[in-house]
Amino acid sequence: MIDLLLKNGVLSDAFQPVDIAINGGMIVEQKPGLNYDARQSLDLHGCLVIPAFIESHLHLDIALMNNSERPGRPLSFVYPSELNKAMEERRLAFSDEDIKQRASRALEMALRHGVTALRAQCQVDYSVGLKHLKALLEVREMFADRIRVQIVVFPQQGLLYQPETLALVRESFRLGADVMGCASNLDPAVKTNQDMRRHIDTALSLAMEMNVDLDLHADLGLPEQVELDDLEVVYAARRAIETGYQKRVAAGHVCALDSAEAQVAEQAITLIREAQISVISQPDMYRLGRADRRGVRRGLTRVKELLAAGVNVTYASNNVRDAFRPLGNFDLLEEGLVLAYGAHMDSVDELETLLRMSTENAARALRLENYGLSQGCHADLVVLDAPSPSAALVGQVEKLYVIKSGKLVAENQRRSEIYNVN
Repeated sequence: MIDLLLKNGVLSDAFQPVDIAINGGMIVEQKPGLNYDARQSLDLHGCLVIPAFIESHLHLDIALMNNSERPGRPLSFVYPSELNKAMEERRLAFSDEDIKQRASRALEMALRHGVTALRAQCQVDYSVGLKHLKALLEVREMFADRIRVQIVVFPQQGLLYQPETLALVRESFRLGADVMGCASNLDPAVKTNQDMRRHIDTALSLAMEMNVDLDLHADLGLPEQVELDDLEVVYAARRAIETGYQKRVAAGHVCALDSAEAQVAEQAITLIREAQISVISQPDMYRLGRADRRGVRRGLTRVKELLAAGVNVTYASNNVRDAFRPLGNFDLLEEGLVLAYGAHMDSVDELETLLRMSTENAARALRLENYGLSQGCHADLVVLDAPSPSAALVGQVEKLYVIKSGKLVAENQRRSEIYNVN
């Protein structure tokens, strides 16, 4: 007898309904007409089954801070020039309990929307010490059977500005952090391109020392003109190739790539592909380009060009209801629709690509093993109330069942038929 049998589900690449047999947290067989005795059986009635969503870049420790400060009322927008100052003032007041409560609520919301793995940025620096990290380590343990959480050491005050930061970073990994992060634009010691490179070199050296992946905030600005050597992602790509760290680097944002001339962008993308860097796009149309008075820029990276070149591209929620963005629901189906508008990805094939970006591509970015719907994969999957990926995105349909390690961890009611488009 197996643990769970899913009957009559539709896969994105299948022409007929299939059954999925799950036992011991793994997929043991997948094909039409399976006949197993099962402790639990669900008839999916032709609904779409996908691997579970992967949230690849989320600032979990500051998520929902707007809700806790003004319950039920998002904070008004703070302009980019004031954001870091506002964040610094407010984050110093966070208590350990506050961080844990907000992070727990965020994970519950993400789980309800089909997320079963998540990479969480976590602030570590001389101002807050390890307070955020210790809180997220507790939350990670609380949710270990429902959501896999990778914690990124995110140096909010930079790596070069205060020497004691490096000791905090090393202690973070001793306590259980998973990934090395960096953001040279936040480092007060970074004034020139040479400083930027030194910042990235420091982060990469720490990642290699700890034998962990590197996750960069890269090229967040929207400059008027960009040369190849100005791009952080280009320098990171070159260093990854030189040090043999291909496949182990992810770069979030990469917005400035869109400001480069076509020839420069093509050279950059070639290097990104060679270094096998995963690019994590955030639909930053809320925050960036606000100072533009004509030709307003979207603040997105070159998603379609990167995909066409064979780069692994995913997207993420980034900031949810915090000082940097008062919007968001930890819902990658929703973020995918935003990106569809912003990146002009509107064909059926492109909509299907968007769904893969938030599942298969994101799993590659986090280097998750045995992910998918094939025999031998972990049974982490979501049942969507739609017959196809494009219908799911356009209709913003419900996640009927969320399954983690073969166990039903979230169940949502089907919406009105008006939302169930073909």
